[in-house]
Amino acid sequence: MAVASNDEGKKWIQATVAVVCILVGYVLISFFEKLAEWFALETMIPYFHAVSQVVSVLIAVGAYVGIMKNPKSSEFLTNVYQEIMKVVWPDSQQTWRHTFVILIAVTIFGFVFGFFDFSANYLLGLVNK
Repeated sequence: MAVASNDEGKKWIQATVAVVCILVGYVLISFFEKLAEWFALETMIPYFHAVSQVVSVLIAVGAYVGIMKNPKSSEFLTNVYQEIMKVVWPDSQQTWRHTFVILIAVTIFGFVFGFFDFSANYLLGLVNK
């Protein structure tokens, strides 16, 4: 089991939080565009698209800085990273075996439930006649 250094963990945490904040910024931009469509905000607010994009980016950057500077959230994310590094992931052979077992079980249960559904529909058809 490879043990990751503390610096490597910090890099992964920072990269993950950065990606999430970028996604939040993108979602906010899309949200503001929808609001502009619904309420015709671009006619009421000058430079609405530029303002909404700047606000979205500022919120995303603020979220990143807030998360990274908060000692409780930083400690929590560090603990999460350390726990994830302890996970023993299955190899490809185990993954394929488990996938195959799950597919067989789902197919069997599908046929069983289908049989019960067909039987119930048949019996209800007899009762309704």
